[in-house]
Amino acid sequence: MLWLYRFITGFLDVEFSGDVAEVILNICAKNGISLWNVKRKNQKIRCMMTVRDFKALPAITRKSGIRAHILRRYGLPFITVRYRHRWGIPAGALIFFAFIKFMSCFIWTVEINGNEKVAAEDIISACEKIGVYEGVPKNGVDPQNAKQKLLLELDSLAWASFNIEGCRLTVNVSEIVEKAEDNSVPTNLKSTSDGIITKIDVVSGNCVVKVGDTVGSGDLLVSGVIERADNTKFVHSSGSITAKIEKEITVSATYERKITVKTGKRKRKSVFSFFGIKIPLYLGCENGSYESRLEVKQASLFGRRLPIRLYNGYFEKTEEKTVVLSKNELLEELETLLQRQAEVENISDFEVKNREFDEIQGGISLKAVISAEKDIAAQEILLFNAGN
Repeated sequence: MLWLYRFITGFLDVEFSGDVAEVILNICAKNGISLWNVKRKNQKIRCMMTVRDFKALPAITRKSGIRAHILRRYGLPFITVRYRHRWGIPAGALIFFAFIKFMSCFIWTVEINGNEKVAAEDIISACEKIGVYEGVPKNGVDPQNAKQKLLLELDSLAWASFNIEGCRLTVNVSEIVEKAEDNSVPTNLKSTSDGIITKIDVVSGNCVVKVGDTVGSGDLLVSGVIERADNTKFVHSSGSITAKIEKEITVSATYERKITVKTGKRKRKSVFSFFGIKIPLYLGCENGSYESRLEVKQASLFGRRLPIRLYNGYFEKTEEKTVVLSKNELLEELETLLQRQAEVENISDFEVKNREFDEIQGGISLKAVISAEKDIAAQEILLFNAGN
């Protein structure tokens, strides 16, 4: 703060000379004149002092034989005098501050806080749909109204708030938490497929099957009705029942197919974005097929994001190529397709009991019978027939 005061009022680099130059130090100390950066060079004293103190020197050094010589002048008063005829500087400063004042009326950045499952990009996209985006005037954002619109736009949010701090808009959100299983609702456990029961682990409910029983799809496994001598109790059945199942899966593939390969031709195209206004830095467009990826560079100042981005799009040309697989390659692909189909049907660690290969037009078909153990119990709400 002291340096700022001296810069505003102006200060000087002064050299004192005379018969005994050190006398100036005593004179200044006696009259309350502040000196700093004092140095001795030969028979001269060099130091810094304010303009106001320098003007007081003639009255107190009149008969001392001390001579003062100004080496350099510093501070705002001297800068103003130096550039007093250059109107472009104050005009440029005025335009700059007017621009800063004008830009402070807009939202520069939109930041999302509190999201875990919902992507920030999805929330920002929803905000744009309701009229909240980078570059929108601050007086055009009603936090209460925007909050209600955002909650209607995104069903996955339970709560939201809009806070404007300077030119930054922070959107705080809270996501909807999935409800835990309601154990108060009476349910049965029924089979989802045919199989032979190998393991039973029932937590609650009346188990009506045992290990070794053969069950069909839709058969009752655990009942939510428990009959007692004095009353009937309805419970929420839960647990797992593992059964050995058999499943027939058919997959097919052809020898000839088209694949996409990269040609090695690459291009980069950039887009400059300022307050949501995107300015392409390239000419023309890409035709044909290609693989692309996008990189976004965000400008920041003192740890705060600015509404300035550079989008770099990288394009790699691709083309379709026809290939013909050998029989062994085709058989390997059929095994892979069989594995994927089993995963789709939620079957893992299976054993193939039988394989049948058939020639089809242009390829081979595989029909396989697989055997595996899986949990076949599924909950079903217990319905009541209320009569008179």
